[in-house]
Amino acid sequence: MSLSPYSEKETTVRMAELKVYLSEDLDRRFRMLAMSVYGYGRGSLSEAAVDALTKWCEGHEASKLDRPPREALSHSNSDPVSRAEERPDAISSGTKENSGSSLPVS
Repeated sequence: MSLSPYSEKETTVRMAELKVYLSEDLDRRFRMLAMSVYGYGRGSLSEAAVDALTKWCEGHEASKLDRPPREALSHSNSDPVSRAEERPDAISSGTKENSGSSLPVS
């Protein structure tokens, strides 16, 4: 069963859009190889991307099972206070010469 949104048969698989940024060289290589493998028709890049991402996930999932899990961060990376608490050595002492800023430190 093809996961391409442009396949002839209708599927019930919901498709998501993923925008990625690639170097021009990698983009050119991927497009040329995808079209040579999957053809020059509509959906060939999507099929190649699905194939590549599936293999990447399978490889990383398999290697994840082989090694112990990393200790999860206790706080969200989006919370600057929590990040500072996790790195007490990175907190400024509050003196102007150590602050790295020209703004007054209160």
